[in-house]
Amino acid sequence: MGLPARVVQEPNVLHLQVWQVLSGQERMGVRFKVPLRQEMMQKDFRLVHAKSGKPLFQNFITTSDKLLARQYGNGDSLLRVERFELDFRPAPPPMSMQKPPVPRTISAVSSRTVGPSDTLRFTEEGLYLFKPGSASSQGVLALSGNYPQITKAEELIPPLIYLTTSQEREALLQADDPKAAVDNFWLQVGGSERRGRELIRTYYSRVEMANKLFTAHKAGWATDRGMIYLIYGRPSSVSEVGPNITWVYRESETAPYIKFVFTKKENNFTENYYELIRRREYEDSWYSTVAKWRAGKTNL
Repeated sequence: MGLPARVVQEPNVLHLQVWQVLSGQERMGVRFKVPLRQEMMQKDFRLVHAKSGKPLFQNFITTSDKLLARQYGNGDSLLRVERFELDFRPAPPPMSMQKPPVPRTISAVSSRTVGPSDTLRFTEEGLYLFKPGSASSQGVLALSGNYPQITKAEELIPPLIYLTTSQEREALLQADDPKAAVDNFWLQVGGSERRGRELIRTYYSRVEMANKLFTAHKAGWATDRGMIYLIYGRPSSVSEVGPNITWVYRESETAPYIKFVFTKKENNFTENYYELIRRREYEDSWYSTVAKWRAGKTNL
């Protein structure tokens, strides 16, 4: 997709809407805003999949992926690739009023320089920042396995942080057979094998969808929007005004009306990072909804 140079300037914004199929004919639309800046016209590379040559549209890859930095313009400039460790915590509950940490500066743990014909391999997990000599940089989150899907037993445990106690998580992490331990957790929650399997399908399909839609400098399920999506599900309506995105959950037989507002935050790695405006008033709703999960409710 190309844009005329006259529109790639402040304060113009490119609006995109992505539709994801959830189940059957149900869909969820997510809007993205890409602020257009004049410096974007200086960008002289595009990340593409080495095998297919297709552009990398999402901001995540797996450690088995291979990319090329396809260059244009000068065509022979070098690209600096920096890797940063993954040490970002999952989102705290929506009623947490702890003062947010001061934005910190993290340092690259390794760096390399690649040319236009070099194949980029990502054998280590981490945040990768691609920095040309003078232009907009681009960040990519690299994780192992088949991300955004959950396919390994040890990947099942971290997203349970929103439903489990610290003692339960420790027991799961120490289990000799993580898959059996997670299955047993859901069996106890559901009360039967059938209901336990329903809960597993519901919860981990939400994990996968959160990874697809909300990945930023950390996995999608660990972001603020991912946390709310895992526990509350698809919002009844989504609206966007300025830097804020509002999710509304209409009143139903199982839950009262509730609204969450997320604010876009500056991030060196992605344009897809929003933080929840936390409120103490969310406490009753949060614990009530988590309790429904713990009681084996499958209609959340």
